[in-house]
Amino acid sequence: MQLSNLSKIIGDSPTLKLNAKAAALKKAGEPIVHLGGGEPVELAPKGAVEAMLKKVQSGKIKYSPASGLPELKEAVCEYTKEQYGKEITKENVIITGGAKQAIYNFLLCAVNPGDEVVFSAPYWVSYPEMVKLVGGVPVVVRPKEGIKVTIEEIKTAITPKTKAIMFNSPNNPSGVLFEAEFIKDLVELCEEKNIWLMTDDIYHQLVFGGKKAPSPYAYAKNPDNIVVINGVSKLYGLTGLRIGWGVSTNTEMIKAMGRMQAQTTSCTSDLSQVGALAALKEDKDFIKTLQKTLETNRDILINELKQIPNIKINISDGTFYCLVDFSYYNKSSLEMSAFLLEKVLVATMPSAPFGIDGYLRISYCAGKENIMEGIKRIKWALDKNATGELKIGNKIIKKEW
Repeated sequence: MQLSNLSKIIGDSPTLKLNAKAAALKKAGEPIVHLGGGEPVELAPKGAVEAMLKKVQSGKIKYSPASGLPELKEAVCEYTKEQYGKEITKENVIITGGAKQAIYNFLLCAVNPGDEVVFSAPYWVSYPEMVKLVGGVPVVVRPKEGIKVTIEEIKTAITPKTKAIMFNSPNNPSGVLFEAEFIKDLVELCEEKNIWLMTDDIYHQLVFGGKKAPSPYAYAKNPDNIVVINGVSKLYGLTGLRIGWGVSTNTEMIKAMGRMQAQTTSCTSDLSQVGALAALKEDKDFIKTLQKTLETNRDILINELKQIPNIKINISDGTFYCLVDFSYYNKSSLEMSAFLLEKVLVATMPSAPFGIDGYLRISYCAGKENIMEGIKRIKWALDKNATGELKIGNKIIKKEW
């Protein structure tokens, strides 16, 4: 029996693989520090938990409408008005099994085989594979300098085959927040070229220093080519609920995304949607608290990283991550990440799967103690003048490299 050609060209999710490996090491009793993860350690918001408990106790856990519960759609409408300054109706919303499904539904509805989809590096690891899954051609725009692409570089990638631009700000893995002028130019470019603009806004409130992620609606003459993706996974730490959504004033796009969903996963979990609804309605302070915690953790991480010579630190504007240049020690991020995991049991995410090499994505959502311990181990591992032994948990690690 033969597998399909498509199945042979789609790779594993490297972030999920790393999480699984870190979990296995921890289960085996190894004193691992996981600085590669993408979910907060905070417990779920109280309102969401109570709402789901009440739902469970009712015993009524059934199918939901294919495109989502009307009450949750209404909450997303309110959220969109509050956060984006855009009034929409329930017909402009689809509720999905995480933001990832919303992105995939969009691609299914926007892209024909051979169409090009443009996005910049560094990018979220799933973008290229998701474009391939729908028969599209990923077109990666790599910045000539640093880790922040320019609008001119985006423009050079547009061809007659371009069907959509996928854009993520603040960015995973870099934490870069793109300024209002860039968003304005991007919106105008997509309108001029008559192409879709999909914004992956899953981190959009998790920005620091009093900054705010600009809304694409603020610059659109006609926003029907814009699809905004979001969810509760990052903002509320509810990664396990798998609730995301897509928003567009283009009701035909939303209807099409609903048809794709109905024929694949039928609907989104009734129980999870109840939890997400409660989070949006009752747990708004959770985001502010998480934002402050993350900003504090980021500052701790930056201060610790400054003790390591010969690395280049990009101070993130938001998200859970800093993208740090370790190329002085090893230009291969895959080798660098494997070295740190093997030698000092620190899990970091190599940048190669994000479309740029020589960097490590280091997460600061793991908590102060883990951050300080993890960076201490990394510093020791890279310091040729450090002592020959380091105590890690109940183990003594001898430097034999």
